[in-house]
Amino acid sequence: MDYQKTLEKITQSLPDRGELETIGKVTAIGLATYVVTKKLYNAYVGPLSHVPSPFYAKFFTISKSSLDKPAGTVFTKYLAFSDQYGDVTKLGPSTLLVSDKVMIKQVLQQDDLQKGDIYDMFQKNGVDTTFSTRSKGLHKHLRRLISPAFSMKYLNSLEEHMHDVLETVMDKIDGKVSETHGQNDGAVVDIWKLLQHTALDIIGTTAFGQTFDMVNKESHPVPDAISEEMRWSSWVIAHPYLTKILTLGRPIKSKPVILDFMKKTIEDRISSGKRRNDILQILLDTKQSDDSADQLSDIAIITETILFLIAGSETTSNTLGFAIIELLRHPQVMKKLREEVDAVPFPSDRQIFDHEQVKNLPYLNAVINETLRLDAVAASGIERHADKNVTLGGKLFVPKGTEVICNIYHAHLNEKYWPNARSFEPERWLPETAASTGIKPDLDAFYPFSMGSRNCVGKNFAIMEMRLVLSTLIKRFDLTPIPEEMEQAKDVRHFVTLTVANNKFNVVAHRRQI
Repeated sequence: MDYQKTLEKITQSLPDRGELETIGKVTAIGLATYVVTKKLYNAYVGPLSHVPSPFYAKFFTISKSSLDKPAGTVFTKYLAFSDQYGDVTKLGPSTLLVSDKVMIKQVLQQDDLQKGDIYDMFQKNGVDTTFSTRSKGLHKHLRRLISPAFSMKYLNSLEEHMHDVLETVMDKIDGKVSETHGQNDGAVVDIWKLLQHTALDIIGTTAFGQTFDMVNKESHPVPDAISEEMRWSSWVIAHPYLTKILTLGRPIKSKPVILDFMKKTIEDRISSGKRRNDILQILLDTKQSDDSADQLSDIAIITETILFLIAGSETTSNTLGFAIIELLRHPQVMKKLREEVDAVPFPSDRQIFDHEQVKNLPYLNAVINETLRLDAVAASGIERHADKNVTLGGKLFVPKGTEVICNIYHAHLNEKYWPNARSFEPERWLPETAASTGIKPDLDAFYPFSMGSRNCVGKNFAIMEMRLVLSTLIKRFDLTPIPEEMEQAKDVRHFVTLTVANNKFNVVAHRRQI
């Protein structure tokens, strides 16, 4: 075959350059017309066209990265949007910000919409976890396997490990006070950091029997690496599209120090032949299941355990930190809480409460609930993807494919649901308040642990830990505020969880006579 002649025939059959330019222009104009027409349709005629929104959002999605200035303040912009535009705000042609309690409950519980695309960014080591998976079926399967680790009966068996850590924490504070050379002298304590270290040591010893001794040493390679991953995760949340480009869509791996530590922990447990009453044992026991589908791989066990470390430490410790800040802002609340815990004697063998002693203390529970309401862990919202057409609240048609951000922070601060919503008032949770005012806490507008099938499996664990730590701390020590620290604590950010901006909060601790 004469390739040269064939090439010439092909070349001759092509339109000349002028015709090609014309075709190109027509194509470009056609494409631009389609895009503009679609934008105009969605903005003024489409099913979400009537939803209030900033003008820009009629045509383009408002990205988190554009709102995240300064870093960690997306939640404040969402709060302002809901304040200005109402219970439903359009953030883009197919993105809604919802703060209506009926709609939130429908999204999270009744219709149980699928988790949003952002959760793909939380997949580690190529393995889905109970937190990251968007598959309802896989989540149900994984949750069934790990739920025994969070039953109340099992949690009660872990309490002794919490006591051991709390003894160390109280000794740490007491030691700092002793360094001031006088029982009546106070010691400056970074209570924010200490509570973070406390939570890490508790989850370490209860999850897989390895204390990090963060309370004493204040550093350990694994928690330090996890903190780095948390910072990376917060950046991922704000920049999801850029993350996909930077990672080339490949799964994100946990840091080697974390993987190596967990692998050795698992190997040591198996080789010892000893069983320990902890969460790791529950996960390892799946390997003995007769059903191969229930047998978790080593990497799946490692990834789930890392999830417990992250989800079970910073969320709980930061809530406790905010509780201390709120108590110092409201001395009358601190006084009332102390009177309640002072009325309960410590056990004869130690100066740490048993959970049975404090679990039903009404004001302690009121303080914790009010902190969870006012300083919501998931302040930037809970994202869901409409995997089907739905009509929210019986009035808003939401087409399949719409991203729905449940603005639980605004719902927690909405005057429609909570009188004096932006004030710290634990009394609102007391039965006698409901009896005298006729106003009960609106639990349909309260989502500290989410709700529905994807609610937090570790809720009871977290509440138990918060009760023990807060009650014991308040009974053992007087905490007094430092004015500069109180002012700095007003700067609050949300990264993976809600936190104070500088990640520290110093108080002065004094011993109490008990």
